[in-house]
Amino acid sequence: MSDVTNLLIAFSLSEDEEKIQQQLRQHVYNNITQFDAVSADSPTLPKGWYAGSKYLEAQLLIGAYNHLNLDELFVFMKNMTWECPEDVQLIVKEQWDSKFRLIDLFPEA
Repeated sequence: MSDVTNLLIAFSLSEDEEKIQQQLRQHVYNNITQFDAVSADSPTLPKGWYAGSKYLEAQLLIGAYNHLNLDELFVFMKNMTWECPEDVQLIVKEQWDSKFRLIDLFPEA
């Protein structure tokens, strides 16, 4: 049975997006080494695929995961190297949630 978690990871424009993605791939998720999250600006997607009259001016990674343990992901991400940890946010909607919730990964920063 599925238990899907929809996840968006937002962080500072000061961060090296590729470096963040490489670090995230080290997270063990359901016994798979690579935890992947796609950039909203991925070259594999059409440029400006989203709505609006401008390009996004934000670092945003997107993914949907089956049986994701959020607590484990939070611990892993808190141990990653961040230039601006105070800007790291997760936007999460789990399987039975009726809406997304916003999580500041480093609320004390």
